[in-house]
Formats: sequence, C-alpha cells, structure tokens
Amino acid sequence: MLYIYLWRILFLFVITVLISCEPQNIINQNKDYFIDSFKIKLKYAKHLDFSISDSVIAVRVYNPWQSAKDKSFNYLFSINKSKKNDFINIPVKRVICLSTSHIGFITALNKQMNIIGVSGAQFVYDSLTQLLIKQGKIVDVGYEQSLNYELILSLKPDVIIAYGVESKNVGYVTKLEELGLPVVFVAEYLEETPLAKAEWIKFFGILFNMKQNSDSLFSVIDSNYNNIKNIASKYLEKPKVYAGLPWKDTWYIAGGKSNLSCLISDAGADYIWKDNNSKESFPLNLELVFDKVSKADFWINSGSATSLNEINVTDSRLSQLKSFKNKTVYNNIAISNSFGGNDYWESGVVNPHIILKDIVKIFHPKAFPDYKIHYYKKLE
Repeated sequence: MLYIYLWRILFLFVITVLISCEPQNIINQNKDYFIDSFKIKLKYAKHLDFSISDSVIAVRVYNPWQSAKDKSFNYLFSINKSKKNDFINIPVKRVICLSTSHIGFITALNKQMNIIGVSGAQFVYDSLTQLLIKQGKIVDVGYEQSLNYELILSLKPDVIIAYGVESKNVGYVTKLEELGLPVVFVAEYLEETPLAKAEWIKFFGILFNMKQNSDSLFSVIDSNYNNIKNIASKYLEKPKVYAGLPWKDTWYIAGGKSNLSCLISDAGADYIWKDNNSKESFPLNLELVFDKVSKADFWINSGSATSLNEINVTDSRLSQLKSFKNKTVYNNIAISNSFGGNDYWESGVVNPHIILKDIVKIFHPKAFPDYKIHYYKKLE
C-alpha cells in the first residue's frame, strides 16, 4: 500500500509541474500593443516597423502603394493561439501570395510547403513551388480585380499577402476583408534601396515565427552587399548608365531617388537621372530621353527585350545610341521561364548583393575576375 501511495504522490507532483510549465495565454485584450510594446527599429526599411510585447508582435505598414500619403495599416500576430479576430496566429501554415516577390522571401526561409495559393502560377520561377503547383498543392487564385473569391474562401488561408500599386487597385483587399479573410499589405517594392527591400525578410520571419532566422539571413545579406559596395567605390571612373525601354513615344524613367538609382550608384556608376527627386517612375518623351542618353556608356534593364534586334524593332532610332552600337546593353532576364517568369523579381529581392555584384562586374569588368554574372544577360 505504501508503494501505491508514493506513486500517487509522485503522479500528482508531475501533473502540477506540467500545468505550471504550460505556456500561458498572456495576451492582454485591453492593451494597445502599438503604444505599449517595445519597438524594434529597422536598419533600412521605411515602410515597416514592428514592436514586441508579451506574446504579441505588432506590425505597422506605411503607405503601401504609390503616391499613398499618411496611410498606415496595423497587424497583430500572436504566438499563442488567440481566438480573437484582431490577431493572426503564428506561425502561419496556409499562405496565399499575390506577388512572386513574396515567394522569394518565403523561399529564402524554406517555407514553400506553406504556400497554398498564388497569383499567376505560370510566372513563378522557384522549382519547388512550381512542383507544388503541378501537383495541385498550390492553386492559382487569379489577379487583383479578377480574384477567384470562392476559391480563396475554400482554401481557408491563415493569411493573404497583398500589395498595392495605386489606391484604385486595392479595392480587392477590402473585398477580401469583408469576407472575413486575414490580409496583410507588403510594400517592399516601394522601398528606396535594395537593402531596405531585402529587410522585409524580417516581416516574413514574423509570419513563420522565424525571427532569429530572418534576422541572421538579413545580416549576411547586409554584410555581403556593403562589402561589394565598398569594392565598387574604389573605381574612380564612373560610367554613365540609363535603364528601361520606351513604349511607342513614351519612356518611363526610374526616379533619381528610386531603388534602381541607388543600386547603380552603389555599383560605382553614374545614373543619368540621379538628380531627379522622384522615388517613382515618370514618363518622358522619347526624343528628350534620346538626347540625354545618346552618349551614355551602359543600358540596363531594357524591358522585355532579349536581343538588340528586338530593341531595334521597338524603335529603329534606338540603334543610334552609343550603348547599342557598342553592345553594352544588359538585361536582367538571364533566369526566366518560358512564360516570362523572371527570377530577378523573385529571388532577387533577397539577393541584392548578387544583383549588385552583377552590375559592378558589368560596369567594371576587371572586378571579381572569376565571377560570371547571374541575373543579367548581355544582349547581342
């Protein structure tokens, strides 16, 4: 009897310890986590910040579409299982991505198995995600104004990752929210520098409760990028560079405060429109552009053109440009699929150091002697 009695005492002790060790739901429903939390200052990103308190991460996204002013969107992520609709429980298991750049971030964290829906499945480049699409484990949910809402509802996503181009284009987000679906804006494409874009990996780290992993990944990206930038800064000769491709008589120019302008400057080159104050692209008449770029040394990111002949077909006057004659035209299309899905816009978002190394190699051929450019292709 004494033996049984002692076992009962031991059993009650173990149960008591287990109960005391169980994670407590410490979400304070009356707390304003955006005011009371410990704010994490990001190093580069301007459209995102977040705070951590208790078991909650409060994320704020600023001005997530072009020309947006004084707009902000708040999201609460709970590490514990909250039943309150205001919270998105993490780690998320079922994710819908409405941009391929979102897939780039998720791939960097090796979480493609958690994707259940995408927009434009044929444009996805990542091989594992493509395999999951072929297996029917990831479905195409359509585009912005033609999203298949019935299909999306049936998928029961934990979160839908959206983006905005213009205010009039984000009505679909309102529709998704009215259906009770959790939607978050990601505004990485509006960041002004390549490192600011890449720092959004921390947002995806929160979604999958992998903050330490995402912080570590970004630290490596940051270090590699700045090492290459320092090497490029030692080249005293700064070649003149422009980008894009006209459509009929209009050429959309990347602003002087844009991500592309920063990238070219970091690569030790001189962007033709570096003194422009716009973060966004702006239209110019082809003749105005022609006068300004006629003697420029390099032409990069030349739209969808895969050859010099295609550029010539677009407008024969372009063949008179110095860069065309010298065959110093490079496009970011080296890694693309047959539908035009371009890995530059997918994995490139977390590989700004590789993109930078590519164009440093293009502008300064003696740099990195054994390196072969990755995302870029020289047009012949």
